[in-house]
Amino acid sequence: MNTGKDAMNTQIYAEAGEWLIEHRAGSLDEAARRRFDAWLRESPQHVRAYLEMSAVWEDTASLDPSWNPSADELIARARADGGVIELPAPARCAGRALPDPKEEISPSQPLARCQRADFSLHMGGEGSHPRQQRTRFLHAIAASILLTCAGAWLYSQRNTYSTDVGEQRSIVLNDGSTIELNSRSRVRVRFSTARRDLYLLEGQALFHVARDSARPFVVHSGSTRVRAVGTQFDVYRKRTGTVVTVVEGRVAVISEPHPQQLSARSEEGQGHLHRAQELLAAGEQLVVTPSNVTPPKRANVAAATAWTRRSLVFESAPLTEVADEFNRYNTRQLIIQSTQLADFHVSGVFSSVDPALLLTFLRTQPELVVEETQRSISISKR
Repeated sequence: MNTGKDAMNTQIYAEAGEWLIEHRAGSLDEAARRRFDAWLRESPQHVRAYLEMSAVWEDTASLDPSWNPSADELIARARADGGVIELPAPARCAGRALPDPKEEISPSQPLARCQRADFSLHMGGEGSHPRQQRTRFLHAIAASILLTCAGAWLYSQRNTYSTDVGEQRSIVLNDGSTIELNSRSRVRVRFSTARRDLYLLEGQALFHVARDSARPFVVHSGSTRVRAVGTQFDVYRKRTGTVVTVVEGRVAVISEPHPQQLSARSEEGQGHLHRAQELLAAGEQLVVTPSNVTPPKRANVAAATAWTRRSLVFESAPLTEVADEFNRYNTRQLIIQSTQLADFHVSGVFSSVDPALLLTFLRTQPELVVEETQRSISISKR
């Protein structure tokens, strides 16, 4: 038995299982999709492992030792599951296309990244056909990893909290920390003996952190991480970036370079970008966008956390931002029809549970035309 190679394949299947869990949870953002794309391109074995794990997940009957699916069958099953994304171009490595999966390769040849397409597993043993050995071993791996993945997936679902339009929740975690979750928000909690990781997948949350110096409390928002011990802070994941506001204590905000920045710098031959890190004290705020990290500044903390009191506070906010906040709390969406309103700003305090107050204000503005239907509210320039 080639134990070194078997261990290599086990690791690949484990990685494939982790990606399958992320796809099942629906939590892949653009950065994660790019990492998944890069992982697939590293080796044809990665592609095969992911397709097989997807097929086994869908059909436990596939664990029968006689099952030996073709590549076309695996791809068809994975496409039906929705776990396959189109690659922008045929996978290539070192200037050439990935090799044919039917290519014969010596078992003694070392496994190189993107240089071989060895989809077979060579195992010793008397009285067994190599194809049967390969199938049994493959499915033994797949079955064991599948059970682990299924358990991990179920655990992640139990520890994912979300709110609907107009809904807010307060969650008490097992370490004594609490999460105030705003409307249309989603957060996943993953605690271990060494770390406390939380993933803000959508929306906004206010975190009250129980002190535990042995286990850092880290909130992930895309490529941004907010690390704190014993503090209170608000994280808002917007379409344009992440806003971090510290209510009490101090936090460290760490931002990894965006994939688009790395690609642009590589094409221009300017070398690597380094991650940015900023320390925020109570009463400070910063914004992380794909292209920039603003310096910390004094913030209106009451305004940033007004949503916990069912209020919306705008300080010269663009009308598009006002619409985004309004739509968080109302099923009837506010739609900005005219690009000419990009310079229209709103200041004021409004109720998040009574949309009529904001609509009344907008109707009094001479530059705006407000038209309502049962499904939406349109704003255009007069």
